[in-house]
Amino acid sequence: MIKLSRKTYIVSDNHFFHTNIIRYCSRPYNVSELKNKDFLNEEILKMNEDMLKEFDALPEECDIYNNGDLFFVGDENRKKFLNSCLDEMKSMVKRMKGPTGKRKLFLILGNHDNFHLPNESRIKFYYDLGFDKVYDTPIIIEDNFILSHEPVYISPANNFINLYGHVHDLDIEENYFCYDYDNYAMITRVAKQEGIEPPPIELKWPGRKIILSKYLNVCWDKNHKILNLNEIISRMK
Repeated sequence: MIKLSRKTYIVSDNHFFHTNIIRYCSRPYNVSELKNKDFLNEEILKMNEDMLKEFDALPEECDIYNNGDLFFVGDENRKKFLNSCLDEMKSMVKRMKGPTGKRKLFLILGNHDNFHLPNESRIKFYYDLGFDKVYDTPIIIEDNFILSHEPVYISPANNFINLYGHVHDLDIEENYFCYDYDNYAMITRVAKQEGIEPPPIELKWPGRKIILSKYLNVCWDKNHKILNLNEIISRMK
């Protein structure tokens, strides 16, 4: 269990370099003619810069938790992306740490944080980018706050609170864990935009309804900013 020792901030699902997330989540950039391989287009770089400016505005000495899905390109473009943008990724992480490097960055790996170099693990890859600590599981802070990429099930009788990512601007509903398909609302929206049928969904666990007050979406697409974690914990205790 982790105790917070100084000003602390949290964000999730920046999806730096991702073209389609602009379409899916209506980010204010013009990518109507772009494809996922166009990750160095000026509109993508503008999106990256706008989000990096939010890190620039944070205190020079603080901790920053990222709940995952920091960078994203499609699998078919990953090799080309790493060949051309690895130094840029390192530079971006260095900028997040501030000009004096006194900020600490913590990453909870998301389902899209799967970059790695040949014969190396993805955890090592993100350490090499400059993160101070990389987790491949949810973590607990301040006794009963669970930080995770994907939402985690919390029994109504339990006193844990989940600060989650993964779902972008779509808050989870009380029946989120009752079905057999993760993040179905986002999957459905993407399928609709792509003109394809979403996968079938089955109600399998009707008794797994949750109390929504125990959950908080910390995704960038939900909040459009980096959140103050100290204030969240004080408010939700």
